[in-house]
Amino acid sequence: MFFSSVRAFAAESLGETLLAAKVPTQKFAEPELRQAITSYAISQGDPFLLAYYADDGSGRLHPPLHVIRYARKTEDLRRADLQDAKALVQANIPSGCFGSVLRVSEYRQTIYLEMHVGPSAGCVIVLSPALAVRSTLSGWLLGMLEPDYAILRRSEIHFKSVTALHVEVYDTKRNRTVEVYPPKQDRLRQQYSRLIAPHISDKWCMANNAECDPQDFDTDVMGGVAVNEAAKVFGFEAEFDAEGFGDAAKQQISPRSVVYVFRQRGGAWQSREFEPAQLQGRFGVSSIQDLVARKPNAAFEPVARK
Repeated sequence: MFFSSVRAFAAESLGETLLAAKVPTQKFAEPELRQAITSYAISQGDPFLLAYYADDGSGRLHPPLHVIRYARKTEDLRRADLQDAKALVQANIPSGCFGSVLRVSEYRQTIYLEMHVGPSAGCVIVLSPALAVRSTLSGWLLGMLEPDYAILRRSEIHFKSVTALHVEVYDTKRNRTVEVYPPKQDRLRQQYSRLIAPHISDKWCMANNAECDPQDFDTDVMGGVAVNEAAKVFGFEAEFDAEGFGDAAKQQISPRSVVYVFRQRGGAWQSREFEPAQLQGRFGVSSIQDLVARKPNAAFEPVARK
């Protein structure tokens, strides 16, 4: 049995939820419709999606995780219960993947269940329209490059002294993920690492149980991910911070923003990084959103020599 210590959200009955969404209930037993549900997520529209747990009043989440998909145009109703331990292993779903359902969504014949695992960890269960499990992914969805790719922020270790950023792309056709951030050759990250290194105190690191690896520092996505599906290009602005390396580093090193653009070419992901000030001067745009929407490949073109 798996369970989560996350407190359940306010419950309502399954029947009330389905009726409010105008989903037919004839195929559900009366006791099931009266059952209170908890820690659930709904996607309205067509198809309607619901992922939930039955509320037993304990404040914990017990199997199964129920999933309902109703295609309004075809009136096709499908249900799945993710419960049996053997089935979970066969489907490659770790028991730790099950927590409160944060979001449920469907993009081009692929369903994503985003689960809360911990403060710095999430899990995405990937299903087919028939509700068969395709894969499980670490982290949270950041965006979609429909129909082929999902962009994810990977889970991190919560108790580390820094919160790093790792971004992966899930290929729905090949059912595999590729890490695209941080890039292997990133001169701006390397510059920031060199700023941190002289301020590291071994004494402070030991006293605070900090890893103090200058290559691994606080990074966060600012303002969301910009996506251009037609060009298969996406980008975001990342902020670096020297938090987690002691007072000297925090006082002497200011946060820094870096803009990243990624594109898929020839089966591989390419990346470019540059400072935000270059958006206007080099590309004639005011934001990463404008660059990806209007000039998705500009960052990959050679810089004109004057």
